[in-house]
Amino acid sequence: MIKATGGKKANVVYDSVAKTTFLGSLDCAAPFGTVALFGAASGPAPEIQPEILNKKGCLFLTRPSVFPHNATAALLKENAKAVFDAIAKGQVKVQIGAKFSLEQAADAHRAAEGRQVFGAIVMRP
Repeated sequence: MIKATGGKKANVVYDSVAKTTFLGSLDCAAPFGTVALFGAASGPAPEIQPEILNKKGCLFLTRPSVFPHNATAALLKENAKAVFDAIAKGQVKVQIGAKFSLEQAADAHRAAEGRQVFGAIVMRP
């Protein structure tokens, strides 16, 4: 990370992998930076003592999840509307990586599992 950024650490580090990357993600954060652990692709992140955040530069750690943000039907509808409005305004770009028919569902799953697609996979009737 340091080589890729010319020695500068990041103000915010987003980690969706967790188990195999979390401790390294803490090392990539600048003093007073934030580490957002939002996934667990390799398994749950290891437990840490809060003091490690102090020793690594008074870091902030958050573990966001989509579920509290959409805990009620009203919140889900409000958030979905905000996303679709942002897409319609061009503020958010959606990349379609592949399209499959429903009959090709197994192929779509294999493509996703094999990391052969970059972007969203769309299933058509």
